[in-house]
Amino acid sequence: MNADRKTLADEIKVYTSSIYTTNGATTTSAGAPAGVTADAILAGVRYNRNFNQKLFVFGSGDFTHDALQDLNLRSIYTGGFGWHAINRPSTTFDVLAGVNYTRESYSGGATVAAPNGTNVGRNLPGLTAGEVFMHKFSGSTTFTENLEFYPDLSDINQYRFSLDSGLVTKINKWLGWQTTFSDRYVTDPPIFGTKSNDVILSTGLNIAFGH
Repeated sequence: MNADRKTLADEIKVYTSSIYTTNGATTTSAGAPAGVTADAILAGVRYNRNFNQKLFVFGSGDFTHDALQDLNLRSIYTGGFGWHAINRPSTTFDVLAGVNYTRESYSGGATVAAPNGTNVGRNLPGLTAGEVFMHKFSGSTTFTENLEFYPDLSDINQYRFSLDSGLVTKINKWLGWQTTFSDRYVTDPPIFGTKSNDVILSTGLNIAFGH
């Protein structure tokens, strides 16, 4: 789900996506689903307020849950400034920069400090650099892309990034076909056996409501 309300003075964007898949394997002795191959929820909100035709201030929140990484919730709150590098009806390109506060909560996994499993919480100050791009190839096909990069101020060797992109081709005014790609990366996940990178690729029908 994506929602976008844009005026001459400001813009608010909200998105959320969820995926759950299983290969049909039997449950474990504890009753947990052993064959789960994906269990993730991504969500976010951003508000932009224009100073003029080029400069704006923004605030955003980005949220990730990933059961296969033992990640209960990663919350990234960002405030900063942006620049409308391109602002045309067919193409928009915004550049963003600011500071962020990241809160991560993990559970159920083994770490160096607690090899038998523990809950892990991390509070990380960081910087934010990103860009948002949209281009309409024709009256029926639109490509969107959003990249956010989060270097950690408490440890310059650590960083996170998020990438979301999508291609939608309209079949009629309200129905279309879409392909989306999402990537979430963290340099040093604290839980043993979990991967740094999680990629989601999906395709299917798109239903649009416009006003």
